[in-house]
Amino acid sequence: MSSASGPSGGSYNSATELMRELLKASEDYSKALGRQLEINQTDLKVMEHLIENGPQSPTQLANAVGITTGALTQSLDRLEALNHSSRERSSSDRRSVAVVANPESIKKAWQGIKPLIEKSEELLSKMSREERVGVEKFLTGMIDAYKTKQD
Repeated sequence: MSSASGPSGGSYNSATELMRELLKASEDYSKALGRQLEINQTDLKVMEHLIENGPQSPTQLANAVGITTGALTQSLDRLEALNHSSRERSSSDRRSVAVVANPESIKKAWQGIKPLIEKSEELLSKMSREERVGVEKFLTGMIDAYKTKQD
């Protein structure tokens, strides 16, 4: 296994460097998807959350995405102007509003995400069970590291 030098001159495992490259590639891919949908990164985060979790109240959505309700209002105005989402009143409680992603926008976003999922499945299918367990162990450890850093 090769290694690379870090900013402090220390040596890092090649897997660490590959992880950094993967994160950068993921960020670039996310920006490209945002351009495809004609939205910025904040709006993309809102759309991703709606796609993954379904309709949400504005307050729930703002909390989940990590933005203020004021910033969410601006995001929803932009998304609605592009017909990516809508705010729908509850039929049982007219004071209650749910933010809903447009099915056509979900389809368009899925077209951008699906090739990555398929490639992941293809690569994993070519690995032995032991190799997949190793990948899962590494990724689980990295997810825990990221979550721990947020606390």
